[in-house]
Order: sequence, then C-alpha cells, then structure tokens
Amino acid sequence: MASSSSSPSSSSSSSVIGDSLDELTCPVCLELYKEPITLPCGHSFCCVCLEKRWKSREEVAGCVCPNCLEVFAQKPKLKKNVIIANLVEKLKKTEFELGVEALDAEHGVNVKKEMKPGGTESYCDLCNGEAAKRCLPCEIICCVQHLKLHRQKGHRLVEPGVKIEELRCNEHGKPMQLYCKDDGSLMCLMCTGGQHQNHNVVAMEIAHAEAKDILDEKHARVSQSMQSMTSQLQQVQEEEEQTQQSGRVAEDMLEERRREACQFVNESVDLMKSHINKSKMEKLSLLGKQREKLEQQMESLREGKVTLQTAIQELEASSFLQGCKDLLKRLESMSDFKSAKTPLTVLDFSKEEKNLDVLVKLNKDFLEKIQKGLVTSSEGSVKHPEVVKMDRIKLRSLHGQTPSLDPNTALPAIVISQDLRTATLTETEHPYPEHPDRFYFHPQVLSTESFSSGRHYWEVDVNLSRYFKIGICCNSMGRKGPGNACRLGENPKSWCIRKFKSQYTAWHNNQWTFLFVPGNPERFGFLLDCEAGEFKCFADSHVLHVFRGDFTDHVKPAFGIYAAGESIQFCSF
Repeated sequence: MASSSSSPSSSSSSSVIGDSLDELTCPVCLELYKEPITLPCGHSFCCVCLEKRWKSREEVAGCVCPNCLEVFAQKPKLKKNVIIANLVEKLKKTEFELGVEALDAEHGVNVKKEMKPGGTESYCDLCNGEAAKRCLPCEIICCVQHLKLHRQKGHRLVEPGVKIEELRCNEHGKPMQLYCKDDGSLMCLMCTGGQHQNHNVVAMEIAHAEAKDILDEKHARVSQSMQSMTSQLQQVQEEEEQTQQSGRVAEDMLEERRREACQFVNESVDLMKSHINKSKMEKLSLLGKQREKLEQQMESLREGKVTLQTAIQELEASSFLQGCKDLLKRLESMSDFKSAKTPLTVLDFSKEEKNLDVLVKLNKDFLEKIQKGLVTSSEGSVKHPEVVKMDRIKLRSLHGQTPSLDPNTALPAIVISQDLRTATLTETEHPYPEHPDRFYFHPQVLSTESFSSGRHYWEVDVNLSRYFKIGICCNSMGRKGPGNACRLGENPKSWCIRKFKSQYTAWHNNQWTFLFVPGNPERFGFLLDCEAGEFKCFADSHVLHVFRGDFTDHVKPAFGIYAAGESIQFCSF
C-alpha cells in the first residue's frame, strides 16, 4: 500500500511538473496547450484560442500576436507544434501517474496493483470495478468503494455516462457551476462578466433544488389530477353498468307491458267476438223460425195451386160446382198468400266497432307517449308518468274503493263528516263516548275497513292539510298511551307518509326516509298488496315509496292531522 506521505521521487516529479506547467500553458486560456501552434514570432498558442482571439478582435491591419503584438500583414499558415504537443502528453501522463499514487494513498489501496486494462464508462478508473458515479472535480469514474471519500468532501457527482466535455462551458472551457434564470442556461464563473452580467444567476445546486421543488409540486398536482380522473373514470364505469342494468330492466318491463297489452287486446277482441257471435246466433235463430213459417206457407200455397189447377182443368161442370164450395173453404183456411213482405234487418255491430276503435286509439296514444319519452325502470321501480297514470286508472277500475272513517277511533278533537269520508281537526273536544279503539293522545283516526288479504287501492285528498300523516296501521296498534307505540309511523305496526313544512318523509318503526316529491300534490294513492307484502304510495304520476312487510295481520287505512282547522278525506271513484 502506498504511504500517505510523498516520496522523494514524487516530490521531485511534482517540482518538474510545476516548472513545466508555465512553459506548456497557453497565454490566452491559461491552460495546457490544446493543438498548440507557433507563430513566426516564436510565441505559441492553442489553435482554437488564437482563432477566437483574431476573430473577436476583427483586425483590419492584419493578424496580431497576442503576446508581443507583432503584426502580420497576411495570416500566417498555422501548423501544429509537435514538440509542445508531445511535451503536453508526457506531462498529462506524469500527472496521471502522480494522481494514481495520490489516490493510492488517499483511498488506502494499491491502485496500480488493482488496475485492469480496458477501463470504460462502465468501470471504475481506479480498480476497474463496476462504475457508480463520475466525480467532476477529480474527473474520474469511481466504484461504490472509491466514491465514499468524494461524497465526504462534497464533490459534485454525476452518472458515469455523462461526458465531462458536456459539463464544461463551450466558450471558456471551465466547469459549469452556475445557472442563469433569465436565459435558462448553464454557465461557468467566467460567463458572469459577459452576456450574463446583471442576470439572476444562482448556483447550479440551488437551481436544481428549486427546479426539483417545482417538479415535485407539479408531480403532486398531476398525481392529484390522476386520482380525481380515476375517480371520475370509476363513476363513468359505474354509470355505464347502471345504464346497462337500467336498459335491461326497461326492456324486461316493456316485454311485460307488451304481454299485458297483447293479453288485454286478445281478451277485448275475444269478448267482442263473443258478443258478435251471440247476436249472430240470436239473429240466425229468429231468421230460421221465419224461414220455417214461410216454407209452411209456401207449401200450403203450392197445395192450393195444385187443387185449383185440377178443379179447373179436370172436373166437369156438375162435379166442379158440387166441390167448389168445399174448395173455397179449404182455400180460406190456408195461410194468406198475400201476407206483407218481412223487412230485411241487418245486425248492428256499431257498439263493438266503437269499442274496437277506442282500444286501437288507446294503444296508439300509448305508443306515441312511449316514442316521445322512453319508459324507464330501475330497482326503485321508477316509471314514466304516463305509465303510472295508466296503472292508477287500471288500479281504480280493478281494486279501487272508498274506505269510510270509524268515529269510534277518532281523537275527541276530530270531527267526522256524515258521509264518513272527511276528518277535520278542531280546537275543542267533542263528547264522544268512550271506546277501546279510540285515540286519546294523538290526533289520529282509522277506517272502518280492515284488510288481511287481496289487493286494495284507495286515494286521499290532502288539499286542505299542510301537516299530516297518511298510511296504514295494524288493528292491534296501541291507542291509549302518548308514546311511540300509539303514534303512526313510529312503531313496528304502522307505515305512513308524513308532510311537515313542505318536506315529505316515509316512516316506519321510528325510521324515516326523505322523499323527493315534485310540486305540491293534492291527492295521494295507496295500493296494499297483502300477498306480495307491499304497500305502495303514489303522488300524482309518481311512485313515491314502497313499504315492504307482513300485511297478513288486519291493517286499516289511517289519518293523522296535526293543525287545527285542516282536513283530510277519502276520495270517491
């Protein structure tokens, strides 16, 4: 291993190198000659330095030696000074050997012993091991082991593949250590006095740190944008899936509608055909009887005609006269062959034709409404308003009824109309008789009817009420107490729609769901399907909410009125 102290030979070599540096240094760039040339006056310069000097001076009288200022009328022919060039190469070689010895002492290894031939950018210049970084001040490539001291000294390190020439100033050949913010370019220390004078110049490391901070901020923003975009993409994908599902549900619903429409048309046509066939058979029966009567009359007339012909042609005068009296009596007993002509009547099917026209028009109107706005359906059973309207018309005709209020259940402050359809809350109590079904704390009233099977549809007019509850409750729901057990929608035995301050909610078992109700509907519809376990609520042409539960226990329609002077009533169909 080489010692850290310099040997005599190395000291003498260093002295030789120091003396040679002055003789082999270009007086223009103050560095070792690069392609040295010698002018006729005997002074030597770097070829590039001399050319730049002459070009920058733009001498009109000729070329001037930068050292002795001798003027040459014509530009001398520049030839390479081979002797100086060889001396420079030998000096560089000596410097490298001394540098290796110094590195040998600095790194604590025998560099010469570990050197291997064929070192490249992929290998360490000291041991030919795998390259890690290039040290710019030392201009060598180091492995991880030899890089430690350079890191400790704060040397600038770059990737092994970076060319040192690329990190030097093209104009001055010095290492680029500064960054001009105004021009956005790298520069050396000598550039500060040139075109970059008075510019905003910072150290390269500071510029690198600032640029890195900006890029880190941009990276964070890009990452945030990507995250937001990913969320939006996920939402779009979810909407695509929901659209696919909604489309399938809508198609299935339309197929069901088509089957229902076809069934309705078939049943209607069959019914009209049955009416037509019945009328036809009745008419044919009547015509058959008329035909038989006419055939009998025809036969009597035929017999009379034959008798008359025989009497006229064959009988003698005496025989004719003797039988003429009897023949006239026989003719009088026959049907009158001069009977009035029976008018021909045609069956009247105008009623069936009108019914068929109505059926065709209904289907045409329904088709036009579907074409104007496609019928949609989702898991929430959302339908086109026209479909809901037709459903409600059908429900009225098939399952519609008008319940009556039970005065024995009304709070004493509630007045029931004589037709038992309207309930009004007053500010005074009325002397109702005590009854086990009566509410004594809550302004509520039930219907007389109770349901435990089948399908039942009714409608409620709330035009005169701003704060109410309408729904159903089990007949076994509490009546006497002030607690939730006796209040509509706040126990397991009641289901209702509530309106308060223009907001609508669905209540059951003291749990509520906010409802979107467009406008301010004056009428609500309710369909109770006991077997299906559904209690469906309508508002105008919208399905508001669907309650699901066990409705096989006896349940009754129910009102709750909470503002004095307001009324609720059952609608009649």
